[in-house]
Amino acid sequence: MKINFKFLILPLFALLSTCQLFLGQDPDTGPEEILKNLWTDFNNIHANLDFRMCNNIKYNSWYDVYYNANTGYALKVYPNMSEELLFGVCGNMLKELNDPHVGLFAPGKYTGSYHDNYREDFNLSAIRSNLIDNGKNNYKNFLYGRFSAKPNIGYIYIALFTDRDSEQDEQEWGKAINYILKYLANTKAIVLDIRNNRGGEVFVMEYIAAHFVSEQKDYMKARTKTGPGPNDLSAPKIFTIKPFITIPDKMYNYTKPIVLLTNRSSVSAAEWFTIALRTQSHVTHVGTPTCGALSSRKDRPMTNGWFYSISPERVTDINGVCYEGIGISPDEEHIITNIAGDEQLNHAIKLAAGSE
Repeated sequence: MKINFKFLILPLFALLSTCQLFLGQDPDTGPEEILKNLWTDFNNIHANLDFRMCNNIKYNSWYDVYYNANTGYALKVYPNMSEELLFGVCGNMLKELNDPHVGLFAPGKYTGSYHDNYREDFNLSAIRSNLIDNGKNNYKNFLYGRFSAKPNIGYIYIALFTDRDSEQDEQEWGKAINYILKYLANTKAIVLDIRNNRGGEVFVMEYIAAHFVSEQKDYMKARTKTGPGPNDLSAPKIFTIKPFITIPDKMYNYTKPIVLLTNRSSVSAAEWFTIALRTQSHVTHVGTPTCGALSSRKDRPMTNGWFYSISPERVTDINGVCYEGIGISPDEEHIITNIAGDEQLNHAIKLAAGSE
């Protein structure tokens, strides 16, 4: 199933050529109108303002901080101010959202909204040293193999859910999962690692996820913002994950025990992948919470030649739980933070080995 949602892959500028553009609203390019139009668009289109406010700024007061509704005067801008200063004010306003899918772009300039300083140790080279023959990376975006100390335990790392070098309709690389699972077919369990996965194409994500599914499940709902109110949202679109149809010697799936590894740098489509696999009884989620940026990403031009990216959807799991801004967390006993070495991976291997 091919779905025309486009997800962020950080850095944001990596996907600009494939993003959908929308027309702006007001031809006035004065500083106050630029700021006002930018705020208005975000108020009308961004679906998660009330989840995203930081620095103790509440949803209903965000407008007054940057543009005073009573006087109509922009508090932080003034006529004939320089483009550089105006860009800084507009960028600072968007940073209040702390949203990885939000950014502001001008010729030669970019400012992102996301400013989470949370970092985790993740060393793919060290992981390779634990795999027989340093693992295999003969397929784009995949590293896979068996652990030297536990040959019955397989390992798959997925770096992205897109091929940056291919057009959206040419994402054939994901089909390599069939050959990888053929190679790991005789293992007793696998560690499926999507730490530091920055997202990608939903249809690729669902194709790969289907290879690890044993039972069809509705896993997610998405609503699009339809108006200025925080709850002005469309009817939900339901997403369903289905088991992949296997064909002997050609198409494979894996429904033995799976340990899924995430961290705060698992973003966007990687988070959809996490929600989908968490519906399966043979999957155990380990690591730390994901980033918490689940909307698709759209780009809109501004009247002065700049443009910005925005998050137009409220995404929840099938039970209506919204993870925006907080991330999808493993169960408490499986929350593992890397302090010295890759403790997350060590925990995952122990869980996988216990299922042998």
